[in-house]
Amino acid sequence: MNAIDKLISLANVRGSLDLRCQFQGDWALDHEQQTLGNAPYHIVLAGECRVEFPDGQRLPMRAGDILLLPRGAPHVMHSPGKTVAPTSPKVISGATLPIHRIGGASPELDMLCGGFHFNRASLLFASLPEYLVIPSGALPANGPLPALVDVIRAEADANKVGARFLLDALSQALFTLILRAHLANHGQDSGSLALLGDKRLGRAWQSMLDDPAHEWTIQSLADLASMSRANFMRAFVKVAGVSPWVLLTQVRMELAFSLLSHSHLGLSDIAVQVGYQSQAAFSKKFKELYGEAPGRVRRTI
Repeated sequence: MNAIDKLISLANVRGSLDLRCQFQGDWALDHEQQTLGNAPYHIVLAGECRVEFPDGQRLPMRAGDILLLPRGAPHVMHSPGKTVAPTSPKVISGATLPIHRIGGASPELDMLCGGFHFNRASLLFASLPEYLVIPSGALPANGPLPALVDVIRAEADANKVGARFLLDALSQALFTLILRAHLANHGQDSGSLALLGDKRLGRAWQSMLDDPAHEWTIQSLADLASMSRANFMRAFVKVAGVSPWVLLTQVRMELAFSLLSHSHLGLSDIAVQVGYQSQAAFSKKFKELYGEAPGRVRRTI
């Protein structure tokens, strides 16, 4: 499993397609800050709009554009016309997806909205920007991402048996294609992703991801990178922003969260699988990262 696949797996990404927005005239819609572990996305099917962020940044969106907010940043979506106060749309049920409508039945903006739900301590999501947009013009018309959006739209329109289950499954695949498009356009330029762009540091980081329970030392990691201990530490911290031990602990705790969620292993067995001989030491580190003891997290998952 390559490093990106491993980071996606550790993040335990689950997708959902939640609603369809059909707006007409001058409108604005407010989106509050989401809880950690929830990343909303918007897909513009037809028309255009603009998105404003609290820091004043404005982002125009057109048909085919996809916006992902990895940390659930608050934002306001506006019609391209004059600025108006945010309003609440009318909710129409009965179709595969609930429709949020402003104005008449002939919308100028047609948009699909959903969310990705993930391990709230995910290294992958922490490495992504506050928002990322995949413009339709940056994608080949016959590429997999536009094709998947077409399938999602067709399922949302068809109102067939099992459509909601299928839409959520397709939404999960959507995340990987969005990430792939982002990396193709912007590279691996921050946090744990930036390590993968460095040939020598990437070898050490890949090995840590492959076997996080291993008793890694600075010397063994430096040897993998074909660097001296001092040069390795200096380069690693410069690129990743933190030491190898900080990232290794986060990987171990992400793996532990996954095991708590999807296995029946006892806490002592999980501790060993993520590199801790002492359950007490494991539980202490886990609580430092997640704010709750592993047993309590398991009961609430």
